[in-house]
Amino acid sequence: MLSFLRVIAYICIWTTPFQVALILWGIGIIAVTDYSILSLSNIEFLRDYLGFLLPIIDWLYTWFWNALLDWVFSLPMILHQTLKAIFSTWLGFWILKNTR
Repeated sequence: MLSFLRVIAYICIWTTPFQVALILWGIGIIAVTDYSILSLSNIEFLRDYLGFLLPIIDWLYTWFWNALLDWVFSLPMILHQTLKAIFSTWLGFWILKNTR
């Protein structure tokens, strides 16, 4: 069980650079388009810049609660991604600290 938790912790920590890259990409989009920090939602970002993921999103809507997915995808991308990066990095370090 401890090795499984360590793997989860390392995944949380190793994904931080990708999350920071998405945040910077979102800031770059805001700088050159008419979007603002609050108007660039997750679904608009995915539709406009990562369209190849739309079939996966359609599949998610067949398996998960639609109201929850609507809420998550309507969140502002930069704020959501920033909070997710902070939390997952903290969680990874916390798990590593408590499993040694």
